[in-house]
Amino acid sequence: MPINVARRLFLQQVATSIGQVPSLNPLSFGPKIMDLTSLLSPQQVEGMKNRTLVVVQLSGGNDGINTLVPYSQQAYYNTRPTLALNKSDVLQLNGDVALHPSMTALQSLYNNNHVAIVQGAGYPNPNLSHYESMTIWQTASPDETTTTGWLGRYLDGARSVDSSINAVNLDALLSPAVIGQKERAMAIESLQTFKIAPLTRGQSQSTSEATIKALDSIQCSSCQEYNNLVTAMMDAGLDAMTASDIVQQAASNYQTSINYPKNDFSNRLKLAAQVVASSLSPMIVYLQLGGFDTHANQKNTQANLLKTVSDGVAAFYQDMDSKGKADDTLIMTFSEFGRRVNENGSLGTDHGTAEPMFLIGGRVSGGLYGDYPSLSNLDSNSDLIHTVDFRQVYASVLQDWLGTDPSQVLGSQFEKLNMF
Repeated sequence: MPINVARRLFLQQVATSIGQVPSLNPLSFGPKIMDLTSLLSPQQVEGMKNRTLVVVQLSGGNDGINTLVPYSQQAYYNTRPTLALNKSDVLQLNGDVALHPSMTALQSLYNNNHVAIVQGAGYPNPNLSHYESMTIWQTASPDETTTTGWLGRYLDGARSVDSSINAVNLDALLSPAVIGQKERAMAIESLQTFKIAPLTRGQSQSTSEATIKALDSIQCSSCQEYNNLVTAMMDAGLDAMTASDIVQQAASNYQTSINYPKNDFSNRLKLAAQVVASSLSPMIVYLQLGGFDTHANQKNTQANLLKTVSDGVAAFYQDMDSKGKADDTLIMTFSEFGRRVNENGSLGTDHGTAEPMFLIGGRVSGGLYGDYPSLSNLDSNSDLIHTVDFRQVYASVLQDWLGTDPSQVLGSQFEKLNMF
């Protein structure tokens, strides 16, 4: 039968407003629904309303060896005759490791015990494909294929939290990490694109009245599954409209004394601050910075990228601190893999394995966690051997920050790190 005009208008309005409303293809849902609400105490649920996890994905495979520099290992200089950083230039954290010289802002936070650095994060039998390895990190599933992300599964179990928008993805493309079976993040690419106009017909009616009329007009008894999908899309559209109003209002009222760097990454971190400070109060904010696939001419490229990350994250932390939210905000960085120990012939590095992860926040117990991988005792592919399973970091965040049972999200028990 012909699709009702009101329904078509609503769906057209929702669909053209974005990337903001997530895809509702049932085929993308996983095989079973996680429900973690029974594991959460009222106090934990209340605490989750006030806490936010900001995940920063460093896409391309960041060279961890020149990020957290093992300047005490002679093998570092032997294997990197042109890429090795001078001892006099690096930002020493102790007698063994140092930060890249571009990361002075992050060093300042580290010196104030607001940064935890996990050394040698990885997983068994590492995959050196960008897509495959990124999928492993996003789903936390190295051994089995799954259609849900680790944060999406967490969101599925956190449905008791009183919010229609529990997670925000600051990109037009929704990361698999924040897609669950029922819950998923809302995508916000920018304030300009995340502005949903009212319905083109019935403008004198409220959005809810227009929606009710559209729903009432659905009479097709033989296409219940389709109608359920339409209903879900309408619900998602209303969530998007509500969120759009909240974010636009929060942005227009937002004031800060912090000077963010002038680049796209920092602009999105500022948007993250506006979203976190709004009444939306998402539990998860997800964003990414690309460009880390440094096969050639790595030195200057990575220096600029690390400065972008360090300065942007520091500005965001200072902004949260100025609003009294530093203790309720945690920033976590990761990349799909590190780089090889030996530099290549193009003044760069090829795909490798273990990498450092950074966790920044007011409640973080600052310092180094895990052991730095040896640069001389390598695996059969001449790559670093990881010393910390990245799922240990996830388990720590899930249990000690988000207040849930990590085994229900990760599928197994992993020894957590006491970073909070």
